[in-house]
Amino acid sequence: MKCLSTSRMYPKQYKLALLRTALASLSCIVFVSTVANAQPITRLENPRLRVKVTALGAYDIHNLASGMRLAGELPSTPTAIHVDSGTDSVGRYHQVDISYGSTERVAVIRLYDAGDSVLFLDKHSATDPNTAPFPTFHILPMNLMRASYRVVPFSPIQFSKLNSMGPWLFFNSSDDALVVSPANNFLVASLTAGSSGVMHSGIDGRITTLPSHFQHETLVTFGRGINHTLENWGRNLQLIGHKRPVPNDADLVLAKFGYWTDNGAHYYYRYDRSMGYEGTLLAVRDQFKKLGVPLAYMQLDSWWYPKAKGDNPGGDNGETIYRADPTIFPDGLPAFHKRMGLPFVTHARWVSPHSPYRLKYRMSRNVIIDPRFWRSTADYLHKSGVIGYEQDWLNYNARPAISIEQSHAFLADMAKGMARKGIGIQYCMALPGYFMASTEYGNVRTIRSSDDRFIRPRWDSFLYTSEFAHSVGLWPWCDVFMSNELPNLVIATLSAGPVGTGDHLGNIDAANLKRAMRADSVLLKPDAPLAPIDAMYVADASATTNASRVAMVAQTETDFASATEHYVFAYPRVKGQASVNVPLGQLGISSPVFAWNWVSRTGELLAANATLHMPFVDGWSYFVIVPVNRAGIALLGDTSKIAPLARKRFISVQNQHNVIAVIHFAKTESSVPVTGYSKLTPVVKAESGSTSGLTFDSLTHLFTFIVHPDRNGYAKVNIG
Repeated sequence: MKCLSTSRMYPKQYKLALLRTALASLSCIVFVSTVANAQPITRLENPRLRVKVTALGAYDIHNLASGMRLAGELPSTPTAIHVDSGTDSVGRYHQVDISYGSTERVAVIRLYDAGDSVLFLDKHSATDPNTAPFPTFHILPMNLMRASYRVVPFSPIQFSKLNSMGPWLFFNSSDDALVVSPANNFLVASLTAGSSGVMHSGIDGRITTLPSHFQHETLVTFGRGINHTLENWGRNLQLIGHKRPVPNDADLVLAKFGYWTDNGAHYYYRYDRSMGYEGTLLAVRDQFKKLGVPLAYMQLDSWWYPKAKGDNPGGDNGETIYRADPTIFPDGLPAFHKRMGLPFVTHARWVSPHSPYRLKYRMSRNVIIDPRFWRSTADYLHKSGVIGYEQDWLNYNARPAISIEQSHAFLADMAKGMARKGIGIQYCMALPGYFMASTEYGNVRTIRSSDDRFIRPRWDSFLYTSEFAHSVGLWPWCDVFMSNELPNLVIATLSAGPVGTGDHLGNIDAANLKRAMRADSVLLKPDAPLAPIDAMYVADASATTNASRVAMVAQTETDFASATEHYVFAYPRVKGQASVNVPLGQLGISSPVFAWNWVSRTGELLAANATLHMPFVDGWSYFVIVPVNRAGIALLGDTSKIAPLARKRFISVQNQHNVIAVIHFAKTESSVPVTGYSKLTPVVKAESGSTSGLTFDSLTHLFTFIVHPDRNGYAKVNIG
């Protein structure tokens, strides 16, 4: 029977899925077999996975390519087993339904007809004690490397250890991988691993009773390539949660450069006494504009609203009311918004014990789970020019009670209330469960993936957590830094998420900032976040001491198919590491390329099987790598920018015998420099707009020219 569905694919994947369908002729096999003197076995199989269930309730999930397996068994003998089929938000599936226990509990193992994922469903028709979770399994082989994300603020990665929330990542040195996680009930889900190797997926043990008609789900995804498997797992989680992909320019916070006043910024609980807080921020706005780096929005941190007495974040200083502090904004936030002329992003803490909200609204610990509050708050923020709401302290102070209903109500009411007014949400100090829970809320777009004030010691955790964030449909925010910190600016831009600084007046490095954006503050960034390459997971999981850690190598790209531009960032992690050598195969590159050292402004031609040598200057290295076409031409783009071929500058690039590029200009821009490599002196023609100043260096084979826009702000050039 035919059982591939491409309806679950994202638009950019749809055509590829159709092609794969035609080539692979995928099918799903379902049958029950009995071997002499043995118990009957129900089996489901697609081209990648095989599911087997015995009459005694043992089950086995086998990846046919890698040999990885999950093996487990139910706590009691099944009373009935049958096979069903259907279609859900992920796609077409076949499943085994296993009834067992005195309360007609049903365990479901759902195999998707296309892909590498299995969904386990634990269904309770009656009220049950929270015991005997399903699934329970061993992951085989036992010697797989492992990683998870710590259940602490910002969810940094940890190797060899498994957390209690998921996801769990298992992999080998060949980059075969397996991801296990809850697929719902994220804030109260519990993954446990016993000393004997038995693993359980269920609900937090502090919840003693499960309600009738309760259902808990566990998602397992196999794959080749560690980051690729994480992306596939997260994509399925988003489909289960019915979340559409969030573009990396979905709102102003993602699309343009902004100013932040959070912890680590110069004006966090501090301002120029001669101007007051309002005057200081107005002066900041004016200075950025004067320097040619116009702000698109301004973030107002916890200083903007009244809090209980005390300024110790661990003490009693939750918000009393979520309105502008009249001692700071005497005319109110809407009036200041009119003076500022910029939209705001506003920070929020938890609710103080002394807040009048506790008498007015339904509470769960220190957060409000009452739709009325979220509606009125969203109305107020909207009238005040707020486009983004940042919920902070999600790890504890602003974490709801360990309750199935209350944990869901908190996030759902927040998201629904803000969505009514078109306000985006950012999670801060989030535990891993919040990352996954965001797949249920379309307006949760960004998440803090690094501790307060972005600095060098946070690079590792930010890069790993950025990949986690992106896999579940979020854009990572590294947090505030200063504009004169070039490597921080490079990483922030390549994160493909928000970019913002917290400079004080008179200390703004406009030249640096202009490397990250167009003249209208539109960010020029890649398609996906900068993340460690697969080889880093294996190396870090294998490292026995800090001294044995290899240099970090992270990568992202702007995907123009045959013209895809790779961005590779590296840095030492042990004293004495002066450079790192990276085989192009580890970057997914299998054709000749031109490698441009963005720091030294030099480049070299590399064969398909070559190794990239990345020397460290001032503790970091950054290369831009582009394919060389059949005519010996490689387009780098605007190398004055951090991401030279970013989509907000280069709308499209075709790379056959000639290179054809469409370039977009801001309204105030009259020219853009373009650089590339060519074996011979290239011929440049403008099909729209115009070009000037072509130069070609016969020694380096680098060419440059200037592009000018047409009346509509675009240009199309043909390089041959």
